[in-house]
Amino acid sequence: MSDKAWGIRFNVEPNFARLQKGQIPEGCPDWFGPRQIEQWREAGLIAWNTTDKKVELLSGHATLELLNRLLEKDNWKMEGVSITQLVYRFETQMGHRGRRKKGEIHEPSSDNLTDKSEPVHEEIMHLPPDAGTELIELLQSNKHHITKMVEQEKEHQNRVLKQIFEMLLRSHRTNEESDFDFATRSFRWECKEKGRWACSYQQAQGRVCLDKTLLYWHACVRRAHFVGGSNYFTDLQKAVEWVEKELVSLANQPSSPEMEKRIRTGKQIEADRERLRQKLLGGPNWIDPALIEPARITYQVFIELDAKPINFKTYESMCGETHRYDERYLTPSKMTTALGLDFDRFSVDQPAGENSEWYRIASLTKYYQELSAAEQAQKIWDQSQVLQQFKAGKISRARYGYQEVETGYTVFLGACEGIEKTWEQPCSRKAHLEFMALNESLCFALDVKDFRDYLGVSPETVNDQQILSIMHMGRIRSKNIPEDIRRESKLWIAQHDALAI
Repeated sequence: MSDKAWGIRFNVEPNFARLQKGQIPEGCPDWFGPRQIEQWREAGLIAWNTTDKKVELLSGHATLELLNRLLEKDNWKMEGVSITQLVYRFETQMGHRGRRKKGEIHEPSSDNLTDKSEPVHEEIMHLPPDAGTELIELLQSNKHHITKMVEQEKEHQNRVLKQIFEMLLRSHRTNEESDFDFATRSFRWECKEKGRWACSYQQAQGRVCLDKTLLYWHACVRRAHFVGGSNYFTDLQKAVEWVEKELVSLANQPSSPEMEKRIRTGKQIEADRERLRQKLLGGPNWIDPALIEPARITYQVFIELDAKPINFKTYESMCGETHRYDERYLTPSKMTTALGLDFDRFSVDQPAGENSEWYRIASLTKYYQELSAAEQAQKIWDQSQVLQQFKAGKISRARYGYQEVETGYTVFLGACEGIEKTWEQPCSRKAHLEFMALNESLCFALDVKDFRDYLGVSPETVNDQQILSIMHMGRIRSKNIPEDIRRESKLWIAQHDALAI
């Protein structure tokens, strides 16, 4: 091959094995220098001409075009093989400017200028006619690899173009943001992070965020319990102006009585419960707290905790905030294993339903002495892995103690909690029994409206059918409600379960 005046070679993949100093790859012409040797080892079609001492490495696209030309036309049999590359040729012609007086400046008009640009195939190497047959055979045998090269080149070109476009667009957005003077605006704008700005007016908040595509500024306004608005702008100034205008309009919208009634504060709920207690006190449906007191009290070790999800997905809201969804939590058995507890010695409940963060863990062993329950609770807590899981960030808060089996009243001995999520102050045993008595009295009365006020929830949160189900289940569990009333509730539950099926 090295003795021929020309040569062709096709490498399916590159080969950059280390060469010793002065070593030339096998089959490589002797006159090849370091640059030609590097081309020799690249993937693709390599052609060389010994007379001109030229070497060309063709791309997959150029190789495929060469094969198609050789197959479509046979002029190469007489004229030889012309290897070309696609170039763009630009031509600019200036019209006759004519004479001008001394000191006169003559600017050429657009009519005197002619610009031409056209793609042309420029010959970069010429091979003799006998190379054509060998080229066709070589390229047809490697057509699969050539087609794959073309696809990879297109993907690479698209990636490069995308990167260039993103770089230019990001540069434009950076300059746009840095040049914009937020300090002169009517509202006080705060930069949350690059590309995210926020402001507020009374109870309304506004945001301007650069979306992930960098094509638009996303503007939005919101207010608690109100329907806000959003819009997209290609210009930052227009996005800011829109937010400021909509912010004032949204803040000035009056709250409706229905909305104020739907939103209940903790104090309002407590006031409603006291009103309901006074309403039922001494009536036919009233259950005295003294009746809640059991004849005998037993205790169990109790641990309550909020866990963090083991995995989740996220999405970005229209206002640029990141929210989690499809959260996954440990099953009860896996949670006890993670805490270093024996699953067979404890019952684990998730009050908010399966796959939720709230866990209530109670010992299956019941203790007759309060002191024994307290000692066991401390021992189990110290031997568990709760604190290690909390420190590792897998638990957001936890507390432990012992609980009365008959009343559910809990004495907490200690807790671990973060700054963002703390435990509320536990109530007294007297208040707990009064709360239970009020709950049973309301279930006995079976008034949907009163029970809704007691819970402090809106119809959008819990509908009337769900309220009725809660009250009938409360009737069934109560030992202080007459047996005939409890039978009615059992029948109601059975009928509605059948309808649900």
